[in-house]
Amino acid sequence: MNFSKRSFHFSVFSIILMVAFLILSMSNRNGSTALDSVVGYLITLFFVTVIIGFVLALLSIKEKASLKKHIALVVNIGLALLLTYHTLQNLSSISQAFS
Repeated sequence: MNFSKRSFHFSVFSIILMVAFLILSMSNRNGSTALDSVVGYLITLFFVTVIIGFVLALLSIKEKASLKKHIALVVNIGLALLLTYHTLQNLSSISQAFS
């Protein structure tokens, strides 16, 4: 399996994880339940899949052009930029809270 195909699979899996996380985060949760830990695991798995997909997308640049390669490259770079932006925004909020 080449890098573009793996990158495409990780981009699809990342989107599925993001949708599952959004659906679970909108559910009504009163108190601490087992659902909180599931959401936490989904967030962690989303981080890992986005990073792996981004690295594989960068490695697939040298391969011959295909539709899967272009879709995976755009989706993974978009998700990596979104993840980086929100991580920096959260770090900024934390630093403002402690200053």
